[in-house]
Amino acid sequence: MVDINKENKSWHQDHAAWVNEVEQWQHDTNRLVALLYQLERSLPEHTAMLVKHVSLIEQHEKLINTYECGDAEDCGLHSCAESKSRQQQAECHHKLSCLHDEVRQEHMVLKKNYTEEMKKFKLLLGKLLEEC
Repeated sequence: MVDINKENKSWHQDHAAWVNEVEQWQHDTNRLVALLYQLERSLPEHTAMLVKHVSLIEQHEKLINTYECGDAEDCGLHSCAESKSRQQQAECHHKLSCLHDEVRQEHMVLKKNYTEEMKKFKLLLGKLLEEC
């Protein structure tokens, strides 16, 4: 014959174990969601930063091309037409040189940040895979 009290106690223990297990699953799921959120949030920011940097490089390239062809109205510096004096052309060249240095510095910072960001992405992905 079955001992009802013993069986009921066993059922209660099963139920408690199942609830604990589901709570652990919920905790694990919440950690995965948090990791996915971090990845999801950081990727568009990173992408936007890259797009902005490429745009800056393209703008500088356009200024250089305009300067080389002598089209002062479109060069953005308004002092580098062929009809300008050598001193004015030198000043324009100096402005382009300064802009180039700024873009170079930004590129170096971006390059360093890119490497660090990739490490973070890989770390987050590793954590995500470990959680699965």
